[in-house]
Amino acid sequence: MEDEYEILENTVRDFNTKYIDSNALRFENENISEQLMKALSDQGFLSMTVQPDGKKGTDMSAYSIILETLAKSSPSVAVKTLLTNSFLSLVENREIIEAVSSGMKSGTVTFSDILAVRTSTGKIVMENGKVTGTKEFVVGSDSNFILTTVDSGELVLIKSGFRIGKNYKKLGFRSIGFSSIEVDSDDFEVVAKEGKENLFKEYDQIAIPVSAIAIGMGEAASEKAIEYSKVRMAFGHYLKDFQPLTFEMTSLVAEMNMLKKFMRDILSSTPDLKSAMFLKMKALRFAKDMAKTSLQIHGGYGYLEDFGIEKFYRDSMALSVLFSNEEEDMERLSGFVFGSKAGFV
Repeated sequence: MEDEYEILENTVRDFNTKYIDSNALRFENENISEQLMKALSDQGFLSMTVQPDGKKGTDMSAYSIILETLAKSSPSVAVKTLLTNSFLSLVENREIIEAVSSGMKSGTVTFSDILAVRTSTGKIVMENGKVTGTKEFVVGSDSNFILTTVDSGELVLIKSGFRIGKNYKKLGFRSIGFSSIEVDSDDFEVVAKEGKENLFKEYDQIAIPVSAIAIGMGEAASEKAIEYSKVRMAFGHYLKDFQPLTFEMTSLVAEMNMLKKFMRDILSSTPDLKSAMFLKMKALRFAKDMAKTSLQIHGGYGYLEDFGIEKFYRDSMALSVLFSNEEEDMERLSGFVFGSKAGFV
């Protein structure tokens, strides 16, 4: 890793120590505070996809390091940072960009429009100078601004005139709103005519950032499991002395190290979509496997919030659901592997 990225990683770790670690449990059960959003903004973490001159683009290596390191302390904060940056990458309104990147306001993107292919996400209609209707499964529904598609296909920025509808029971990322929204607004603007096409482009753009969050979660779970196995005893031996447990953890840590190297190799040049999608597929599975194994190592204690393990298990599952459509992604990857459409029968 280059010196500047090592400095960045240490900076994010210091940020975690100062702002997150002592409040991590609260962030799992309450909304992320305005104070923390302001602190994220002051570090530049909320404006990784937009430059000071308004141009779009990011240092993907730096962005990935930030998300990976944030996710080790709070997956919810990492995902909130991801949603904010995705929102900013799609919006052109300078006033809103400044408000959201400063942490004073918040924005989100309804990726469910392209991921919930077998479930209706509701319907919002644009006519007579208004947008009206209901949108389901909105991650970040407690935001000030919503980017979503309407029935006629456009991607619209809704600035006001919406409210939270049905709140869903959240498996993971409990500090981030997850509900339907009910819209009746004349305060909106069209961002793009080809709404879903633009969402798909952004969905592909976040393949590596999502992978970074998954790897960070898995690494944090592994560290907790390894430390616990060194002090917890059963049948007169430390848990680390039992071969099945040790071999399983060693295998998962090896997988983690390979994933981290693969991600760094991808980022060392211009990332290609195939590699990014392969990385995301494996990283999401790794995060779930590592969190499950860590939970098992902790036994019943792993289900207690104070141990900080159960959140990685919940959040790793939620990350796969909210930022991936495994079947669709596998069909696309199969096309890369076989050189033509495959895996659809």
